Amino acid sequence: MTDARPILFDRDGKLITITLNRPASLNAIDLPLALALHEAIEAAADAAGSGARVLLLRGAGGSFCGGGDVAAMHAHRDDMPGFIGRIIDAFHLGVMALARLPIPVIAGVHGAVAGGGFSLALAADLVVATRSTRFVVAYPQLGAPADGGLSFRLAQRLGAKQGLAALTLHGRMSAEQALASGLINRVVDAERADDEALQWARGLVALPPQSVNELKGLVAAQSLVALEEGLAREKAAFLRCAATADFAARVEAFVNKTGA
Repeated sequence: MTDARPILFDRDGKLITITLNRPASLNAIDLPLALALHEAIEAAADAAGSGARVLLLRGAGGSFCGGGDVAAMHAHRDDMPGFIGRIIDAFHLGVMALARLPIPVIAGVHGAVAGGGFSLALAADLVVATRSTRFVVAYPQLGAPADGGLSFRLAQRLGAKQGLAALTLHGRMSAEQALASGLINRVVDAERADDEALQWARGLVALPPQSVNELKGLVAAQSLVALEEGLAREKAAFLRCAATADFAARVEAFVNKTGA
């Protein structure tokens, strides 16, 4: 039977694996998943104090994460902004917990990496993707801006002009394009993806932990405050959009089209 938990947490010695576990919905982010993800990341932080050295972040099934659960939004259409606000709060706690985590995070991504899934992938310190991975912004099609730090990360890494273009006009990119843009670190064949991520994790485990952890801290410290501020701006912008009739109509149309 499929494990019904939205997040799976596993520790194998010095390696922790967190798996998004809603494969039937492309690991879409709903409130239970967002809450469980934050809890799992906090557990990883605790494990870092007892010898864990690397966190591997993955998605079960055919995709890493297809973004926010639009069907769940539609189900709460009588209080859509309030419901979305609760999901964003939980999701942003997880994003900040990843940034503050003292050990490095490797995201192994495949299939659809869309919306909040794109944000989550970029929240990792290192990203390895299969060749068929599709990175999709997705938010404008729903009449929304972004959450999870996507606008912050894209502007930070691509610059303001290219970041805005990626968020709007060029909202879809292949794994090779993401690699060329510096958004991810490696692209591998699908059959090698698991081994590549594990090999990378073992390489980090083999390094002196005090060095790796200090280096992550030095890199992360340059953007922690700015990221937190960016997340707050994203939430406010998202809720302004979620309160519009256009957003509600687009959610309705999406659910009717997909049968979600």
